Amino acid sequence: MSSLCESNCDDVDESPMEIQSLCVRCKNNGVTRVLLSKIPFYKEVILMSFECPHCGFRNNEMTSGGKVQEHGVRYNLKVVERKDLDRQVVKSEYAMYAIPEVELEVPYGSQCGLVTTVEGLLCRVQRDLAETIAFQMATLINAECNFTLILDDPSGNSFIENPNPEKIDDRLAIVRYQRTLQQEKLLGLAPDDSGEPDEEDAPPVWESREAVRNEVLHFSVDCPNCWQKAVTNMKFVNIPFFKEVVIMATCCDNCGYKTNEVKPSGGISDRGMKLTLTLTDKEDLSRDLLKSENCHVSIPELELEVGPGILASRFTTVEGLLNSLKEELENSSLFALGDSAVPEHKHKMSDLLHKLSDVALGKLQCQLILDDPSGNSYVESLSEHGADSRLKVVYYERSNEQNEELGLNQMHTDDCEQRSSVNNTND
Repeated sequence: MSSLCESNCDDVDESPMEIQSLCVRCKNNGVTRVLLSKIPFYKEVILMSFECPHCGFRNNEMTSGGKVQEHGVRYNLKVVERKDLDRQVVKSEYAMYAIPEVELEVPYGSQCGLVTTVEGLLCRVQRDLAETIAFQMATLINAECNFTLILDDPSGNSFIENPNPEKIDDRLAIVRYQRTLQQEKLLGLAPDDSGEPDEEDAPPVWESREAVRNEVLHFSVDCPNCWQKAVTNMKFVNIPFFKEVVIMATCCDNCGYKTNEVKPSGGISDRGMKLTLTLTDKEDLSRDLLKSENCHVSIPELELEVGPGILASRFTTVEGLLNSLKEELENSSLFALGDSAVPEHKHKMSDLLHKLSDVALGKLQCQLILDDPSGNSYVESLSEHGADSRLKVVYYERSNEQNEELGLNQMHTDDCEQRSSVNNTND
């Protein structure tokens, strides 16, 4: 192999490291030289050259100095003239390459990695193949006919040079793809005994809308923390005596980011809703509670008012809402609790958090008010028949400002109603 000579080793300032190693031919000790080199416009590679002084056996190879890439890569190079043969080629130990014009294909992982040129790659094949294809390889090496070189590497660490990096190469096509299970096994990324997914693992086929509502749905999203792919689970839940909601939970396996959110599956109600719950004992803390993204939370006894932006929509209990509210206030009031805080403000905030903890533990009686102009919040009633004496529900007409916040002032449905009536008449 002449790959080591064909790589730009002269440009490397560091001298190679020499290691005593066994010669596979004569079983005596030979010398292996290892050099870390960087390919221009590519990445770092490890060059290794072995020479045995006893029998004269030589061998050169290249190993990628980087990690396995996220995607495999396939290069399709059309060789049409002599200078195309001088392009540098980095072939990793996992790559295959093929020339369809002569029905040549060198399988994945069958050769060691090397740094060479297109001509050097063909010369290696010419040396390794039988005499039946030697004449065809000679015509390709002399550029007497056009051919296509396909370099396919599931590790994504192979490379074909673009002679003019600042310009688009119209003879070279690069395709990145998802690896197959067999390629994952070749790279050691999947166990050898792993098989293709069973039919049981295949995505379910839903026969009705009811089947969809009873199933936990999964879809991929971009994690807002690390921007890697994360999975969101979504489920329809019917809250008794209220309405149906959509619960969504996202978990990122890459950075551990987690979030959950509740969305009403219906539209905005005709009127706003104000829920006033009097907390008198621990039984009230266990009530189920749905807070929409438009709901305002207030506790008059603590002079606490929280807008919809502090707490996102969530389906929890009264105790869970109070604890979440306390955590959000602690996280958003660092300047009011730190060393540089004004003593009066620091004492006031600490006192508020302490009282909020007492409310969450059932030690302090107060009123919890949920004011939701969209009408999509809910507090569980403990009375099976009749009204709950500790829960007061009031419906009200929204103000113009509240309609503006909900985007209702910009919605005009008169024309839609007229079209619907015309269509019904035509039917």
